[in-house]
Amino acid sequence: MGDQLRALTILGSARGESHTQRLLDMVLAARPATRIDLRDLDIRQYEYDGAMERDDFEKVVDAMISHARIVFATPVYWYSMSGRMKVFFDRFTDLVTVRKDLGRKLKGRSVFLVACGSEKKMPAGFEVPFRETAAYLHMTYGGAFYAQTDKTGFLPTATDDAAAFGRRVFTMLRR
Repeated sequence: MGDQLRALTILGSARGESHTQRLLDMVLAARPATRIDLRDLDIRQYEYDGAMERDDFEKVVDAMISHARIVFATPVYWYSMSGRMKVFFDRFTDLVTVRKDLGRKLKGRSVFLVACGSEKKMPAGFEVPFRETAAYLHMTYGGAFYAQTDKTGFLPTATDDAAAFGRRVFTMLRR
């Protein structure tokens, strides 16, 4: 397996310098990480005839395979993950149909979720796609960290809570 010390972060925010990116930075607290911003890639919607050869999805999967820790980061949009993240997640269908060989290589990875939104709590059911996708692909779901935001940023406790979650990301997996 590739880089055991680094986490792979997959950011699904609609804008750069977002609250989600800042929250992810607080969680990582300068720990080694490889960041993929879905805004920078061409990830097409799932198609039954397959699109893996026509976009950047397989590049992201290759990065996931080479990292033991994967952190998905998304804002809450209308009680769900961002559209970019949803399109990316829909493409996991390729990994259980046309590219099962790649899907099987994700086994054993640890998956985490970082999210933020304007509500006090993460919406009910928000974690389900992350947790169940991890289970389906035989990855370990390490939990979620959510922080409430407003126009000025995060609530004061977010920094300490983010640091604690970051420690869990980097200590949960011991290979």
